[in-house]
This record gives sequence, structure tokens and C-alpha cells, in this order.
Amino acid sequence: MDFMPRHIKAPAKVNLILRIRGKRADGYHELQSLMCPIELFDGLWLSPGRPGIRIRVKNGKGLVPENGENLAVRAAALFYGAAEIPAALDVEMEKNIPVAAGLGGGSSDAAAVLMGLNAVYGHPLSPPELFRLASGLGADVPFFLMQGAAWAEGIGDQLESFRKIQPLPMVLVNPNVALSTAAVYKNLKWGLTKEGIKTKKPHFEETLMDPVPWLFNDLEPVAVSMCQEVARIREAVLETGASGVLMSGSGPTVFGLFKDQRAAGEARSFLSENFRHWRVVGTQLMP
Repeated sequence: MDFMPRHIKAPAKVNLILRIRGKRADGYHELQSLMCPIELFDGLWLSPGRPGIRIRVKNGKGLVPENGENLAVRAAALFYGAAEIPAALDVEMEKNIPVAAGLGGGSSDAAAVLMGLNAVYGHPLSPPELFRLASGLGADVPFFLMQGAAWAEGIGDQLESFRKIQPLPMVLVNPNVALSTAAVYKNLKWGLTKEGIKTKKPHFEETLMDPVPWLFNDLEPVAVSMCQEVARIREAVLETGASGVLMSGSGPTVFGLFKDQRAAGEARSFLSENFRHWRVVGTQLMP
């Protein structure tokens, strides 16, 4: 069953709030998080191919596997199995989202493949079926199926759309160092029964939420202890006049939120010129 080749975009995300409430007996962590997509995308091209699933990665710097370990390939395999369609797919991926950076790039790629394949084959799987497949791939994959900002609880699988966020401009700074999510959580040293502070979900009826006063990440001190560059980036971004600064997810990427595009542009230029060993990207929230 052939289809017309399709180009899809997979956005990165930032965690505006990330509270770790405890560790379960099965090893997963209970959390509360406000996640928001941003205007930074991986590009994926889906094309019919020979039997099987193949992937080629551009700009992966050797960090992104080109085999069945790639999360996008695993997503495709799950889709074909659930839809009972013989797999025959070529995937070309252009990585623009830094790898192992707390921005959810791999999870977004997987979600984009699930949605893209479902569309080109005429939607053989219902939204609940797609969410079930996504949940088996990783905690962040279901979020990207929401295609917008969301409040997450549980292990990230209890999602509620939360679009009323000011689309503030931002600057992302990545130290060009990969930080393992598993390693960060391992170093959290959380007891099986201890519970963190429960955060009340932000709620605004009439106005858009200003996320700056809410910025919080329980994993940031852990990441700083593993990668001192995170603290240096935080200090540098704050000095450019950012309204708020936070590390996203398990890091090590740090983002600064700004009051307007001009301020963000000036900050991006300053950081790019003075810290050439960092990757600096200007973007904005995309709720």
C-alpha cells in the first residue's frame, strides 16, 4: 500500500514547570509539568520504500542511531503492527533539535512519525490507539500528540491541554554536552515513598498566563551537580536581561524568556558572539 511522500515537522518542547513528586516502586517518577512546544523543529520525510523500515539521519553527529534503536523507527514499527499494514518505509531525518538536551527531540520525532503514517494511510488508528502506542515509546511521546501546550501528571501520561500561555520570545542555550535523562533521575536520590510539593495547576480564565513567575524545575540542581556549564549558562542568560531563566527537562539546555523580540534578538546576538562554544538559538513559545 503506497502513499505520497510527506514532509512533517517535529517541534522541540520546554518544561515551564517540572515538579518531581516521588518515585514509584516500578522505577518511574510521579511528576507534574507544564510543557510547551517551541519553534525549533526536526524535519522528517516519509517515503514508501522496500519492505522494512530504513532511516537516514542528517546532522545527527553520530548520536542518533540509524537502525531499530531510533525512536522514530520503533514508532513506525508499532504503527505498522497495530494497523496490520506491511511495513515499507524510508525515513529521512534532519536533526535540528540538540540530542539528549531536555528538549524532547526524539520523543517528538516518534510522535510525528505516528501521526504522519496514520495520515498517509487514511487514519486506520483512532486517537486513543495512537496514544496507547505513544505511551509504550516514552513518557514525552504522548505529549507531542497533543500538538500544543499541556499540563502533565502521573508519569507524564495524564495530559490536559493548556493553551493559554503568552507566546513569549526566548533564547535557548545548549552547551553542546549530552546529558542522560536516566542518569539525572538516578542522581535525584529520591526515596520510594517521599513525596515532593504538589503544585497547583496554573489557571487563568480570561487572560493569557505569564509563565515567568511559575518557572521551576526540580531537576535543575541535579543537572548542575553533573554539568557545571548549566550554572554558567544560567548566569550568562540572566545577565542579558531575561525576564526568567530555567533549565528544560533533564537538561542541559537552558532557556531565557524575554519581554519582546528585540530584547531576545539582542541577547541571542550577545551570547552567540561571546560564547562560541555554546549553541544559541532564538525561538519562541508555541502554545
